[in-house]
Amino acid sequence: MQVAAPPDNETERLHTLHNLCVLDTEPEEELDRITRLAARHFDVPICLISLVDQDRQWFKSNVGLNSTQSSRKESFCAHAILHWGALIVPDAHEDERFADNPAVTGYPFVRFYAGYPIRSRQGHALGTLCLIDTRTRTFSDDEKADLHDFAVMVQTYFQTRENDQHINQVERHLASAEEIFQKVFAQAAVGIALVSPEGQWLKVNQSLCKLVGYDQQEMQSLTFQQITYPDDLHTDLQYLNQLVRGDIATYTLEKRYIRSNGQIVWVELTVSLMRDAQGQPLHFISVLSDIDARKQAEFALADLRHNLEQRVEIRTAEMAVAISQLNHQMEKRIEIQQELQAEKERFQITLENAVDAFLEIDQNGQIIAWNLAAEQMFGWLRKEALGRKAGDMIIPARRRRPYWAELKRYLKHGQSGTLGRRLQIVACRKDGEEFIAELTLSENRIGEQRLVDAFVQDVSVREAAKKEILEHRRLLKAVTDHLPALIAYVDTSLRYLFINQVFQDWFGISAEALLAMRVTDLLEESTHLQISPYMDRVLAGEQVAFDSELNTLQGCQQVHVDFIPHIDELGKVTGFYIQVQDITQRKQLENQLAFEASHDQLTGLPNRRAFMLALDAAIARAKRHQQPMALLFLDLDGFKQLNDAHGHEFGDKVLQYFAATISAASRETDTVARLAGDEFTMILENLGDNDSGAIQVAQRILEQLAVPCLIDGHSVQLSSSIGIALTHSGDELASELLLAKADAAMYQAKAAGKGRFALN
Repeated sequence: MQVAAPPDNETERLHTLHNLCVLDTEPEEELDRITRLAARHFDVPICLISLVDQDRQWFKSNVGLNSTQSSRKESFCAHAILHWGALIVPDAHEDERFADNPAVTGYPFVRFYAGYPIRSRQGHALGTLCLIDTRTRTFSDDEKADLHDFAVMVQTYFQTRENDQHINQVERHLASAEEIFQKVFAQAAVGIALVSPEGQWLKVNQSLCKLVGYDQQEMQSLTFQQITYPDDLHTDLQYLNQLVRGDIATYTLEKRYIRSNGQIVWVELTVSLMRDAQGQPLHFISVLSDIDARKQAEFALADLRHNLEQRVEIRTAEMAVAISQLNHQMEKRIEIQQELQAEKERFQITLENAVDAFLEIDQNGQIIAWNLAAEQMFGWLRKEALGRKAGDMIIPARRRRPYWAELKRYLKHGQSGTLGRRLQIVACRKDGEEFIAELTLSENRIGEQRLVDAFVQDVSVREAAKKEILEHRRLLKAVTDHLPALIAYVDTSLRYLFINQVFQDWFGISAEALLAMRVTDLLEESTHLQISPYMDRVLAGEQVAFDSELNTLQGCQQVHVDFIPHIDELGKVTGFYIQVQDITQRKQLENQLAFEASHDQLTGLPNRRAFMLALDAAIARAKRHQQPMALLFLDLDGFKQLNDAHGHEFGDKVLQYFAATISAASRETDTVARLAGDEFTMILENLGDNDSGAIQVAQRILEQLAVPCLIDGHSVQLSSSIGIALTHSGDELASELLLAKADAAMYQAKAAGKGRFALN
């Protein structure tokens, strides 16, 4: 009796058989129906579906035999699985392999045997559909074809079961990846959403719900159009249309949403588009940052600036009028002094109608003239004021001593340092209220008598306005110093006129030093060249915004820059405002999300999704340029044994080494990806008209793997089975078909002995 040798792929074959989980299970009516039909069709007493295990063959379906398993050493089926087609034994007594087999010499007294291998999706022979008779017989070609058809039905059952298991495994992997994505999605500090091409909120995170005031169920019943502020919708839709057409890859804009309570919230929105394998839009990915506080600060700053400008204009006009009036009065006073006696009556009329308070004091300090404006300003009637000491009436008690000392010096020497000057004093009214007044004194001589004329103007309102302006400036500086952005105002020569504290925090330069600098003095030459066109545009009256990089004390930062022109009432640009916001973390998050969505976490290579997109693009380029290309499908031989022997952590390091090896063997124009497990692919473009380019790459990989390597303290010699699918100029080939061809070629290489390549 000859014992059948194990197949070359025995380890993989047993692994596939055990993973099916069908050994020692209950009968399946679907399979029993096939064996019953086959037994009747071929008129045999015994028909079996036999699965060849390590030391036994076990019958999944059994017609005519009173046992469920037998020894593999005595098994006819162990010989049959070594064949690609049917194994036919017309007379076991005449076959040297089986003549002394216990199943021939004893029960069930086998004389005739016909078995057809049942194979897995990978081509592993799991067992057979076999026919057994106790009499010899011949087997025609038609009967062989019928046996093949019955075996295909059985094989379909097992491959369907295998497909179901594979689908379940893929679903578990997808669920794990989805769980990671969900954690990132849910825990992000910014709002993230998936939006349908029609605008429906498909998926939103908690940060977005908090931002707009709706819960997730409410959001999914709405579209983004419904909660967008109407004035902002047109711009958003324009960008979306450009995104769908492929004119742009992404866009960012500032817009407003209407919250659930009716309030308006400002956000910075960044949108990109995910497409399916055919390039059709799947959904939009939206990232939203809350910039409402910043916008409100901008609006408040603009309002404050506008109010200050208006007040300055008003006060300037008032001061101009006051100065004009004062100059006019001074001219009048000079004329009155020169013609006092001749035109006393006209002088009195003028004083009575003067805007400023007028009083005249004699050598004793008594009031001898008091006009109507003085009555209104100080609250004393003329009849109450005349003859009284001026200092006692208009000077607060606590300030009278310096007043009387100056008056005595003037009366004694006829000179005073206060004459002819405009003085600011603290005066008081009849009711004791103190106020700031501006006083102008002049000397008037009538014969030997020296008189002092005083014009008094109430400037308390003006001084209060000055104080208010200074307070507003201080408040403006305090607000801008605490905003998390650079804020500055420069004139048309690019010289800084206003900066906030953030400049010193970012660049370590004092405010005094910066206010003596120009914008170009602070920037590196490369940065200056980049932003120079934007400065030209803002100086032409255009508001511009752009992203850039800026070297600061904290390192290189990604920033968003706004240039806002300041235009005067004549329509002339007098300078512009600068606002620079740090967006480094947002950019890093976007890049991280984009990388994780398209790359394998273990090896850093493109994942299956990214590979399929790259393959579609490579096929399109090959068709467009009429150039050949190739696809390599690589499977790491014996990976399961390494993984089982040393553990999954060691297995991960083997996969990383394998990925690094095939990446090093690739060209700059090639694309290397990891599909799943120990399966990798390589896209080769720009090949010559023959097949040598792809073959050279495959040989280079096999040669590098043949060199023993040290992984995690273990000496390992790796090998790979490589399938090569080639296309030539003019071939019409879909990506899935090209991948299937490469996969089939890989199994040919593995069946031929592993550590080699095969062409398809």
